[in-house]
Amino acid sequence: MTKARTSLALFGGEPTLGPGHDLKSSWSERGLEQALCEYTGARYAKCVSSGTAALISGLFAAGCGPGDEVITVAFTWTATVGAILRVNAVPIFADIDPRTFTMDVKDCRRKITPQTKAILPVDFYGHPAPIPELMALAEEHDLLVIEDACQASAAEIDGVKVGNIAHFTAFSWSGKPIYSASGGGAYLTNDRRLYERALLAGQHPTVIQGLATDPEVLKYASMGGTGDNMRAVGLDALQQLLDADVRTEARIRNCEYLTERLAEHPYLTPPYVRPGYKHVYHYYTCLWDAEAAGVSRDRFLRALNAEGVYAVAYVTDANYRFAPESNPIQAGGPIHLRTVFQERNLYGKGCPFLCPHVKNPPVYRQGDLPVSERIAEQEFSLAQWHLSPPCDEQDMQLILDAIHKVCDNLGALR
Repeated sequence: MTKARTSLALFGGEPTLGPGHDLKSSWSERGLEQALCEYTGARYAKCVSSGTAALISGLFAAGCGPGDEVITVAFTWTATVGAILRVNAVPIFADIDPRTFTMDVKDCRRKITPQTKAILPVDFYGHPAPIPELMALAEEHDLLVIEDACQASAAEIDGVKVGNIAHFTAFSWSGKPIYSASGGGAYLTNDRRLYERALLAGQHPTVIQGLATDPEVLKYASMGGTGDNMRAVGLDALQQLLDADVRTEARIRNCEYLTERLAEHPYLTPPYVRPGYKHVYHYYTCLWDAEAAGVSRDRFLRALNAEGVYAVAYVTDANYRFAPESNPIQAGGPIHLRTVFQERNLYGKGCPFLCPHVKNPPVYRQGDLPVSERIAEQEFSLAQWHLSPPCDEQDMQLILDAIHKVCDNLGALR
């Protein structure tokens, strides 16, 4: 301990509580953006209107536009890919790892071309993508990694919070590990240039004028950059941030309780967690073996839901309890198989897929992503609200009882 630390602050020594040694309760005095920086270790954070807005901001900051390719995954929520389309870039899909359901680094490498501008991995269900490996790959090819951590805002890799690893990271507050009743999100980065350029995706002109220092950014401030409105909502997420780790650890314990008791189940495979990675379980995702069970995944889920456990085929059913008026939608598989990609026409006249800036227009086919397509037929997920406090082991046992009850009566389902 240094002399300054042992001397009383009253007589000029360093205070015990001060910069770098604050209690989390003091975050409320400095606001959500500064609190996010202290929580993750990132240098810069900006709150925006949604996780989608955060992704668009990152793609805009990276300079992605017409004719540029962005490598991402088709095994994700629609917003990931929608953000790429929003900046008029072309999504190129890499397959996923069959255990973590996140981007396959080797397949990503195979998909890089001279037109590739960025890599956009997804921390799906709350398990971080292999960001360190993707950062190394990006460095080889002078690319940027824009991490979709919308479902993993409290996750870690080797003890480092997401938000402080990739070049640029997007968070969401809409029902996520850090939550706000009014939605919203944020982007985080350690790169001042990316932080300022991202403002041009849709911040108020006066905000850009007040925060930016780069003349190349300031000259567009009068239009608010693109003129879009991606300004912050959901600032009440600060209250959730204060105890995010406490709630996350409780949810992890609940999920580990489920995994321990489902590890030897004959028909389903519980989630895998890569060593050194902190899975925060926005969803608890299992794989259903329809062939061994003799019952389809969807029929199993209908029975499980009838027992009172909300379980959904997240990728194909599109999270059907999103709103009171929602109904299940059979999406037909991962995103590359959906209508927009089969028609290659979003904005009319074939754009952005077939516009004159695109040198090699992509073709999206069944069979292109065999792992993604197979997992989409097997996966089912339990939702965060069933896994988090105040739910505890007793509640997890009720979920297990429902699963075992359905599995004990598969003959009736057949």
